[in-house]
Amino acid sequence: MEFERIAAILDGIPNMSRVEGERVYRHLESTGARDVLELGTAHGVSSSYMAAAVEARGGRVTTVDHVEATKLRDPQPGDVIARTGLEGSIDRVLRADSSYTWWLKDRIAEQTDADGWCEPAYDFAYIDGAHNWTIDGLAVFLVEKLLRPGGWLLLDDLDWSYGGSGSSFGPGQSPADLGMSEAEVGPPHMQLVFDLIVRQHPAFAEARLENGEWGWAKKDPTAPKRLETVAVEKGQPTTEMIRELARRAEGKARRLARR
Repeated sequence: MEFERIAAILDGIPNMSRVEGERVYRHLESTGARDVLELGTAHGVSSSYMAAAVEARGGRVTTVDHVEATKLRDPQPGDVIARTGLEGSIDRVLRADSSYTWWLKDRIAEQTDADGWCEPAYDFAYIDGAHNWTIDGLAVFLVEKLLRPGGWLLLDDLDWSYGGSGSSFGPGQSPADLGMSEAEVGPPHMQLVFDLIVRQHPAFAEARLENGEWGWAKKDPTAPKRLETVAVEKGQPTTEMIRELARRAEGKARRLARR
């Protein structure tokens, strides 16, 4: 589905803006990704943008969320996805486990052969769910096993913290409910996951910090580690950013080819 068409359908529905939706859409389009994993469905907007980007290639989006949290969504993700007509490209998974790490355990078990090898299943993974060090720190290690070489991981809300002004929580997810110490409430958990786990993980070579909110990482165990910081102004056309990143990638490829 063309971007302008899906953007018109999703306009005004939280939690992914049109600008963010186009960044992800163009990334999936340019990399040729087919199989996408999302942890944290919310209202189904991000699922729909990603499905729109991969459906023409026969791709699918698997999106995982908690059954109780989903009941509180308004609008409901099922209704939003139905509005887009992309139900055939989105597999919704609703679990009652304490976190999606248990589903990831099941998925890894499904993909593991008799010799103990886990066959990767996804080209792109988007984590925008718990925003919690304990849950998402483990999730990164599990997702990496399911991510194909050359695939990308994207973490959202690097700047969000439990103690931030305006922070809201689902049922049973407040700092008091989780028994958090004072030290755990203040720092942004996803930034810690990105800095201390993703960037240091031996399987992720290219890391990209975007606007202090998104953390990207490419799975490529053979490449040297590199961190790139990208600042995107809200008014800057996304296509310009994509062209600039493509130009940088081409330059990097030429440099590596000369080695």
